[in-house]
Amino acid sequence: MIIDFTMLILFIVCVALSAFFSSAEVALIGITKAKVRTLHNEGKKGSKALSTLKESPDRILITILIGNNIATIGATAIATSIAISAFGDIGIGISTGIVIIILLMFGEIGPKLYATRSGESYTLFIAPIILFLSQIISPLIYLVEWAGKRKGNKNVLTEPSVTEDEIKEWIEVGKEEGTIEQEEREMLYSVLQFGDTNVRQVMIPRIDVSVIEDNCSLEKAMKIFSETGYSRLPVYHDTIDNIVGVLNVKDVFSILINQKHEVRIRDLVYEPYFVPESKMIDDLLKELQVRKMQLAIVLDEYSSFAGIITVEDILEELVGDILDEFDIEENSVEKGNNGEFIVNSQVWVQEMNEEYGFSLPIHDSYETIGGLVFSHLGHIPHPGESIILDESGVTIVVMQMRGRRIIKIKIIPKESPVLDE
Repeated sequence: MIIDFTMLILFIVCVALSAFFSSAEVALIGITKAKVRTLHNEGKKGSKALSTLKESPDRILITILIGNNIATIGATAIATSIAISAFGDIGIGISTGIVIIILLMFGEIGPKLYATRSGESYTLFIAPIILFLSQIISPLIYLVEWAGKRKGNKNVLTEPSVTEDEIKEWIEVGKEEGTIEQEEREMLYSVLQFGDTNVRQVMIPRIDVSVIEDNCSLEKAMKIFSETGYSRLPVYHDTIDNIVGVLNVKDVFSILINQKHEVRIRDLVYEPYFVPESKMIDDLLKELQVRKMQLAIVLDEYSSFAGIITVEDILEELVGDILDEFDIEENSVEKGNNGEFIVNSQVWVQEMNEEYGFSLPIHDSYETIGGLVFSHLGHIPHPGESIILDESGVTIVVMQMRGRRIIKIKIIPKESPVLDE
């Protein structure tokens, strides 16, 4: 009887150990490195041990698995011994059923639920214990890690602990719970997308760029500055693809005020900074800051003039449109009363699909709505010309042209999408 009672106590201890290691698994592996860093900066008790453990997640997992397996095997062996001594050979089946139920309820499910609900306080409590145990069995841990590296992928642990998609999900959760406002959400998304945006997506295309030839008069340059409101103009020689410099309005104004009529435009321009369309805007912003420049000339793959990009254009990707007294605020997409959409030709096809529920075709040969129209027509359209996209269920009508460029487009759905709930 004394032996059976002792065995029963050992069985309870094994179940308790199994519960401890199961809860530790959820608590330690579930907590993020960002949270651990915050706790460590706050000087919370146990945070130092927690930081040490999170630096080597393999040590956490190996320690917990070894401890949990020893506890489970011990509980099973002890329960089987007790059952055989009490019921004979049929005790094996009885003990198996009882052990499975007890370990599931009190060794796995219950402790893991407790660890999930207890939060960081429980994690800080158990971290020093797990760290101490990992140091005791460190030779065994090194052996397991060595065997894993020999058989597995050595670079498996180089994967980031937090991905961009996970951060976006956290932002969405924060918005749903009210801790992040809609404006904050949009700015955070802009920051995440900032590093994935290239110059081609942001630049002002050459057709919209005001330029001046290097042999023009300063009076003409000043007139262009006055009409456009720009402070800088690209300067070309003979052909627009031969950009030779950038002209600043302050230099022109100073010369005209001092009546130095012998000065020519080519004497005032400063050296342009050329960048390819494929350059990422976060890299470009740093380069423009270092060079103390506000504008860069964009070249396509054939080294032809493709457009310009300014620091303001880059910053607008983060904070939205920055309007001054010369800018006219205009909606890129306007919804009409009959369900049609009046769209600026420079709006991206992907944006229309994502924001307004269309299924407009996407192709590598174009990115904007205007490009889509050109691609399907195969010629320069005239106002009123239309195309029917049966697969998308829409009709696109060209509303306004400026020279060879499409300005405004009307998208007419066959069945107007319901946007307002």
